[in-house]
Amino acid sequence: MNNDIMNGINQQNPNEQNQIKNPNYVNSKESILGDKKFIAIAPEFTKKELEAVNVNKRIAKEIKMEKYKIAFLMFTSIICALVSAFFIALNYIKIQDGQNFLKIKPELIPSAAIMISILILSLIVMVIALIDLRHILIDVKGYKTDLLMGRERIPFFIIKSYKKIVKRHIYLNWTCFGIYLYGGLTTLILFLVNKSDKVSLDSEIMIFIIVLSLTAVIQIFSLMFNYSRKGNIDSFYGYEIIPLDQQIALKKAANKFCMLVFFTILAIVLFVIFIPYFIMRKKSDKKLWWFL
Repeated sequence: MNNDIMNGINQQNPNEQNQIKNPNYVNSKESILGDKKFIAIAPEFTKKELEAVNVNKRIAKEIKMEKYKIAFLMFTSIICALVSAFFIALNYIKIQDGQNFLKIKPELIPSAAIMISILILSLIVMVIALIDLRHILIDVKGYKTDLLMGRERIPFFIIKSYKKIVKRHIYLNWTCFGIYLYGGLTTLILFLVNKSDKVSLDSEIMIFIIVLSLTAVIQIFSLMFNYSRKGNIDSFYGYEIIPLDQQIALKKAANKFCMLVFFTILAIVLFVIFIPYFIMRKKSDKKLWWFL
């Protein structure tokens, strides 16, 4: 009998075991009774009560950073959408003499196809930013609710942001590499075509040069910002909140995805460019290559 009592005292509490397995919580929201698991339902606090919660300065800084990032994406996408819509209007809205309504020279107006692509991309980025904003607001509300109930934990949006930070520099480098490669080749082709005096592509060339320059600036500052945020989170908690093996797995998955996208786009570009080129040379009874 005494031995059974001592064994019961020494046996680890199931809740404590759950806390060890789940390091994101200091006090777990789950209670376990036998084989059944119950999750406590958090009450609905008023907006005033949630606003009165004192959040740690570094966590508050991460919340602001996420909101600033979303605001920047929203602002940039709106500007790009408005500019592209303006040039699309110049391409398609004509007055009686066939000129655009501002009477701007046609050679100074970018191609409608490029502007439509930018408009679609801007709208996609805008929708993604709105979805991210909704998620961050819900996560912050949940974190403050936990604080009011006396449960300290690593906020879900911090964990989510940390995983994004681990993968972001890989996505960023691959994206910038693709922009440099395809943008640089397109700029070179436009420049060579522009020398032929048959068509003026000055505005298109200028757009691609601006895009390439902005890409380089954004890449540098994004990498600096990325490492700064990761260091801020690590220094606050005193350890990397995502295990090293999980970070390696995230990086491998990101690299595989980027390689798949990159080589798929490369194959499409080569197919679109070289197949018509070979057909044209074949019809002209010319060699496909100088050695064939």
